[in-house]
Amino acid sequence: MKTFIQSLCTLLFLGATACGAPSSTDVSDDTGASLDTTEQQARCETCPGGGGGGGEEDPPPPIIVHGYEIDLPLFRPSMLPAGWCYVYVEGGGHIWPCNGAGKATMDWLGGNSVFHASRDSWYQEEVFYYSRLMTQLPATDGFVPMAQTMGYYSHPQDLPGLVRGSVELLVPNQWPLPGAATSEITLALQVQENGAWVNKATSHIAITNLRQMHELQAVVYPNQEVRFVVSGKARADHEMRYLLWKVRMFGAQCYPDFANGGACL
Repeated sequence: MKTFIQSLCTLLFLGATACGAPSSTDVSDDTGASLDTTEQQARCETCPGGGGGGGEEDPPPPIIVHGYEIDLPLFRPSMLPAGWCYVYVEGGGHIWPCNGAGKATMDWLGGNSVFHASRDSWYQEEVFYYSRLMTQLPATDGFVPMAQTMGYYSHPQDLPGLVRGSVELLVPNQWPLPGAATSEITLALQVQENGAWVNKATSHIAITNLRQMHELQAVVYPNQEVRFVVSGKARADHEMRYLLWKVRMFGAQCYPDFANGGACL
């Protein structure tokens, strides 16, 4: 039975870590980039808070893996947000602001956005690995939000559940910065409380010019708005650039509509 449950959890976006299996990243194509609104639920006995107990004490309630995956369609020309255009070039094409600006916010509405997205972004049809969505942060001190996705967590039995956010990115080498590029990012899972966003989990990560996936998870109680925020370290002397491939959140009950192609709402 336990093997069956672990196998079922592996099918979920967040099952890889929550159920003790190694995570995997598929960059071969982008066929799964649209929002998956298939409801998924499973008891995960190896998840934090599950199983255990001893003597006469009642075991703690299991953490439930439940919800939808919200996957920002970064490289779906048919799902570009308002104000963004796709200009086809053989084998791929440019993704840039329709008004010709150097950068702008890609806003799919409902709190799902990439900020400071650059006209240097590119979609490669044949080899997804060569696609890139570039963000160019303003020259300033501190961390600047680059992307976020937002939904609503609920559960049929009003049980708490795991929500996970993940991002795949790198910091490219960029002139005039010397040598191999290094930087930092922060990840945050937040819930709405009394009209303010409150951190449920945060992570501070050093990154390099190697493409990697970074993840964060938190237990969220039902009937709350929840969002996943990715911020990059800016520099006062340089407009820092980052390349994004994936921004996802699993466990939300969904808001996206993505101009009707993303379901929910």
